[in-house]
Amino acid sequence: MKGIREKLEKYALGSVQTSGFKALSFRKMATEIGIKSSSVHYHFPEKSHLAKALIERYSAEFFQALDAIAEKPGGLEEKIIDFFTIFEEVIKENKLCLCGMMAAEVELLNDENRQLLADYFTKTEQWLVDLITQHQSEIKSSLSAQVLAKSLLSSLEGALLLDRVVNDNQRLTAQKELFVSMLFA
Repeated sequence: MKGIREKLEKYALGSVQTSGFKALSFRKMATEIGIKSSSVHYHFPEKSHLAKALIERYSAEFFQALDAIAEKPGGLEEKIIDFFTIFEEVIKENKLCLCGMMAAEVELLNDENRQLLADYFTKTEQWLVDLITQHQSEIKSSLSAQVLAKSLLSSLEGALLLDRVVNDNQRLTAQKELFVSMLFA
């Protein structure tokens, strides 16, 4: 049974990252996985249960990647570039950040899932604040770590959206160049 749940989550994750949560259908999931629709409901009685599982899974994987970046030796510039690389990999697959996509459809989420989503963005911003603060002596910007973190995350999420529309990564690349120049030049 755990193998089926894993397949369902993996399929749903990719589907939401490309088409959104509203477009996700339990019936289509069942067909794609090769099971009955009732089996999907066994693992996720309601769509809100699936949303919770997806946000938790995506967040856990994302924060593992952030922990790996933070633990790497090197300066802030390398770590900021590694942070951008996470988003570059997403757009290469013609996907969006799961939490960014779900934020666009926040009205579909229940209160618990809205809070999980808010926690994801708050924790990501705090990770950036902590990283910038630890390397404060390396940056040239007079902006606070909080302002830099909020600007960086929101610009990345927006760049993903726009780049997906035109099927390239020029905005994401421009944001990386802007932040590297602003912080270190």
